[in-house]
Amino acid sequence: MEKYFHSSIYFICILLLYLNKMSAQVYINQAGYLNNLPKIFYTNVAADSFYIVEASTNNILFRDELILSISNDPATGLTLYRGDFSSLQRDGNYFIRVGNVDSSFVFNISQNSFDDAYKKSLKGFYFQRCGSALISTYAGVYNHPACHLSDAAFHSSIGETGQKQTTGGWHDAGDYGKYVVNAGITVGTLLMAYEMFPVKFDQDNLNIPESGNGVPDILDEVRYELEWLLKMQNANGGVYFKVTKEQFESIVLPNNDSGTRYIYAISSTATGDFAAIMARAGRIFKSIDTSFSNKCLNASLLAWNYLTSNPTIIPAGGFKNPTGTVTGEYGDGNDSDERLWAAAEIYSTTGDAIYKSYFESHYTSGGIINSTMGWPNVKDLAQLTYLTCNQSSASTSVKSQIKNSLISYCNGLVNRTTANGFGVAINPGEYYWGSNADVLNKAVLLIYTYEQTKNNNYYDAALMQLNYILGTNAHNLSFVTGVGNKSVMHPHHRPSWADGIIAPVPGLLAGGPDQYLDDAILKANFTSSTPPALCYLDNNDSYASNEIAINWNAPLVFVLGYFNGDGLTSVNDQGFNSVPQKFELDQNYPNPFNPSTKINWQSPVGGHQTLKVYDVLGNEVATLVDEYREAGRYEIDFNVAQSAAVDIPASGVYFYRLQAEEFVQTKKMIYLK
Repeated sequence: MEKYFHSSIYFICILLLYLNKMSAQVYINQAGYLNNLPKIFYTNVAADSFYIVEASTNNILFRDELILSISNDPATGLTLYRGDFSSLQRDGNYFIRVGNVDSSFVFNISQNSFDDAYKKSLKGFYFQRCGSALISTYAGVYNHPACHLSDAAFHSSIGETGQKQTTGGWHDAGDYGKYVVNAGITVGTLLMAYEMFPVKFDQDNLNIPESGNGVPDILDEVRYELEWLLKMQNANGGVYFKVTKEQFESIVLPNNDSGTRYIYAISSTATGDFAAIMARAGRIFKSIDTSFSNKCLNASLLAWNYLTSNPTIIPAGGFKNPTGTVTGEYGDGNDSDERLWAAAEIYSTTGDAIYKSYFESHYTSGGIINSTMGWPNVKDLAQLTYLTCNQSSASTSVKSQIKNSLISYCNGLVNRTTANGFGVAINPGEYYWGSNADVLNKAVLLIYTYEQTKNNNYYDAALMQLNYILGTNAHNLSFVTGVGNKSVMHPHHRPSWADGIIAPVPGLLAGGPDQYLDDAILKANFTSSTPPALCYLDNNDSYASNEIAINWNAPLVFVLGYFNGDGLTSVNDQGFNSVPQKFELDQNYPNPFNPSTKINWQSPVGGHQTLKVYDVLGNEVATLVDEYREAGRYEIDFNVAQSAAVDIPASGVYFYRLQAEEFVQTKKMIYLK
């Protein structure tokens, strides 16, 4: 008996050691780390130090102390330790060893570590396209024929009959509906990213049908949605709310989804969002396609006229699904924020005093920046637009108030990142449906604050939010499909669910933990006593924690694109200096242009530099730089009309070529005379 007793004790001890081993985790950003930016990880293993080990050689290249970050984190129940290896700035593949026992996934350090994740997140919108075939050239194994080519008939509830062509646009989320309100914040966020940081979002090589046309692919993809949105406007200026079936689709590929799809009622929230994004599109596309720019701006003004003719919310109380319809409602009983956003965008585009007056008369209603933006509340987007607008008549006092409010709000976010486990800026109580989007929208506000102040605390806090999304979270999971060693595999996304392919469509962000357990499978697995950040399942049926949505992917694109290859540069004793880490020639913007455009480049070493423009036959038509320059980032204005030394006789394709010592790179530009 004693023999069996000791054997049982031995077995139990081994089992406990095994379970303890299984629960030990090292949490990293699975997309990798940029050489010159902060590099933070977390672990729940109590140890005095950690080691960065080169994967190919097993050599230890870095060692430092682990610091207790938090005990019994209220969001996760974990005790977490924090490691910092920011000073390791060497390209390579590594893993982290803690206590000589527990190791992380292998990760990459390079200046391009975020590039794959960024491109996948942006191309995620291409995979959401409705009304056009996704061919294998661009979609690979996720190709399928065109879908929903007969959109759509007017729903009987709105008092109109017949049909209206509403093909195109993006499927909204895991379902195949198309919703103007959710499209509004999505398009607004993507256009905001490009307008604020054109150099960071100028890539034209995403491998979508429009790639290589001289227009940044982010704008090509947004235009696909804008073209659909224009079809959703009534002649009176009002904008219809959505195009969906009466019931959600079964789990089929979009081209196999049959049945009538309906257009639902005109809505003032949809109209306000539409007016805002069309005004922004009008000014962004002005240097690219004048005709399309004018079309967008005219549609915006027509929508504004509808809003002024209907000063109270339409329909009364906000849009509600009619009897028999159970698709997305996006219910919102307050349209004041959408009207404010529309006024801010139209003023920023036109400079017209009417819109300035409206904004300045209403911008303090409900406070200035005191929460994070989302589809029900776009007030922040209005405030940020006014803060950064270039109209000379804009009030410096109003801008100052908005800036101070933004700083105050983001000071609170920074404090959260230092107090919360994993450095995340949401607190218990805020892990609601779509919490990951809230994390990223907070990162967007932190980025704006950094750009206004150049205080690295905001920059670092924004980066921590991206780390959380890409793996430094309690699930040790990248919430973005196709990114990282362990990423979401079973999103609530009909194409990924129905296509028979093991890996889901890449680049899509899962909604994240939902402590309010808003679907049946969450209720079956968790209770109200479960730590809020743990209420997540990588399961197709968990639409409340594992669905994808375009409005969630938009801030992901914004934040990834902002940090991708960022030139905040190398670390010195004072923080970050201005010496770039690599040679890089950026795409000119705007492109096409007439008569002027900007060209940016960076060089990590000093030397003789030349920047010249050539025609398609190789003839030199302009010399823009021919001199010694120190290491740094540079920007020049290339103005055809104002330069006597420029010989560009006609519209067409040209090339500009940078040579800086041994580095040579060429880019294509388009001139429209």
